[in-house]
Amino acid sequence: MAPILLLGTGDRAKAALAAVRKRPYTWIPVGFLDDDPAMHGKDVDGVPVLGAIDLVYELPDAGLVACDPGLRDRVLLPEERWVTP
Repeated sequence: MAPILLLGTGDRAKAALAAVRKRPYTWIPVGFLDDDPAMHGKDVDGVPVLGAIDLVYELPDAGLVACDPGLRDRVLLPEERWVTP
């Protein structure tokens, strides 16, 4: 099982979380990242919002799901970090 971070907290992120939860032996959702400070410290469907999207650089072992298409271009990381649920 691998840890996974979801980038964004909107409807697409909730749908991505549901898809991740359908494969519990593959991924463990460890948190959401979102640039809205009002979301920090809250949770989305039981998964915490850890902070801003820039935290991806501080959590190098987690796979990533971009829940907003523009985020993948903004966060320049190797292709192997990205996961499609």
